Amino acid sequence: RYDRLLLTTGAEPRRLSVPGADLEGVLYLRSVGDSDALRARLDRGGTVVVIGAGWIGAEVAASARQRGLEVTVLDPLSVPLERVLGGEVGAIYRDIHADHGTRLLMGTEVEAFEGGTAVERVRTTDGRALECDFVVVGVGVEPRTELGEKAGLTLDNGIAVDERLRTSAPAVLAAGDVANAVHPFYGERIRVEHWANALNQGPAAARSMLGGDAPYDRLPYFFSDQYDVGMEYSGFARTWDRVVLRGDPGKREFIAFYVVNDRVVAGMNVNVWDVTDPIQRLIRERVPVDDRRLADTDIPLAALADAAAR
Repeated sequence: RYDRLLLTTGAEPRRLSVPGADLEGVLYLRSVGDSDALRARLDRGGTVVVIGAGWIGAEVAASARQRGLEVTVLDPLSVPLERVLGGEVGAIYRDIHADHGTRLLMGTEVEAFEGGTAVERVRTTDGRALECDFVVVGVGVEPRTELGEKAGLTLDNGIAVDERLRTSAPAVLAAGDVANAVHPFYGERIRVEHWANALNQGPAAARSMLGGDAPYDRLPYFFSDQYDVGMEYSGFARTWDRVVLRGDPGKREFIAFYVVNDRVVAGMNVNVWDVTDPIQRLIRERVPVDDRRLADTDIPLAALADAAAR
């Protein structure tokens, strides 16, 4: 019995269904056990093929290269992280990985894994045979909605919840990767698959379970470290009109603003720190900002945010 119930079932990795997918040495990353297995395999060195150049794939590739392994990355898109960052910024990350010796085979997909009991090579759709000691697959995740579905909850790319994280059933809430939540700022449901969202939605759900009526309206935020390049991303952009760069992408010290019309909808700072607050203020204020001022490093971001607020 319960008075309130919170579902935080998370997400699980998408599995490849190509021939050889069940061979030993084809690894995924979700649980602590997966992490321990991957660490042990990295410690043995050798050659790894990473399937997918999204966040998991890109971070695993960077970690493996820093530990001295030979790394090849496959992805059907043209640049790493293209779905989230777009082609222009994704190309910067392509060059970062190439500069560190990672082999990128973009526009390439897996046809099969081959080997005896363990994977020994990856066969690609363009006819390559990539010899390897193991494989890491990072091709996205699916929300774990089975329990919600059996309970008869409304599903919509996850478990559908309102701005207070309440599901379609009385007294049942959901949070984290599985929750597709109405966001008051964006006026639509969004599902965020990142650590900060899970960290902050838990307490918000608890407040709702205790009778609070405050909506969960934090702007999405995540971070990633690859090699010596760290980044933070604030906001949410399914699409954008253009990307305005501020700083020096060649030195890997810049901010990328994702702009719709003349308003910032998302911002990513790369090796530029202590700017999350003004970036989030620019997004929240929804006030027009000129591209030239966004790109001008002589104008402090705080001044742009203050001007927008005024």
